[in-house]
Amino acid sequence: MIHHMVELDDPAVSEKLAARRILAVTEEEMHRIILDLHDGPVQQLFAAQSQMAALARREEAGEYIPPAEYSLTCRRVSRLLEAALAEVRHFLGTFRPPDFAHRDLVALLRGLFLHHEMTTGCRVTYIGPETAVLLPVAAKITLYRICQEALANAYRHAESARQQVELQLDQEQLTLTISDEGKGFVPPPLYGPQATEREEHIGLRGMRDRVALVGGQFDLQSAPGRGTKITVRLPIYEP
Repeated sequence: MIHHMVELDDPAVSEKLAARRILAVTEEEMHRIILDLHDGPVQQLFAAQSQMAALARREEAGEYIPPAEYSLTCRRVSRLLEAALAEVRHFLGTFRPPDFAHRDLVALLRGLFLHHEMTTGCRVTYIGPETAVLLPVAAKITLYRICQEALANAYRHAESARQQVELQLDQEQLTLTISDEGKGFVPPPLYGPQATEREEHIGLRGMRDRVALVGGQFDLQSAPGRGTKITVRLPIYEP
């Protein structure tokens, strides 16, 4: 299994590099979101509108439309609208920021799991504390967004209907692990001169840089046919 660990020796250098990179990643993410909206729900809505418009033109021309054909078209349009609505809900869940300042990490993650299960049909198994885990806001945002991206990747790319999220704490460190038993992949290099800048790796780069900004470690393990595991380790500070 190919294993990539990202950690810089100088925290100041790490933070500056991560901050610089994450600005570029944010711009790429917006571009990707626009493309996803265009290629997903917009196309589905266009297909639904086109089918209904075709029926309307035929009716206006006085053409007889058999009830069975009319009913079939309505069912097709309904499925297209349902699919578009599901994608829009997914995007809204991505953009709607939870109350990071006042909610603890476990409650935030629980809400994320529920949304993921409702919009994808996947099952998320959580292993970890059920009581409140108090962290600085920046750390909660980092862990939430990385978990969100990892679960979305598992659904879109790993073809895995089940994911597992594990949260471990000790006196000095918090460890978050997101894993699946999907098809896996060969991870790109994420650090050093060969670090990937390819558009399809934007999510991985974003996770790497988010972790660096809060002084943590990002670990990615995957291989074809062996699933994927992402581990984030953060030092524990007082909120």
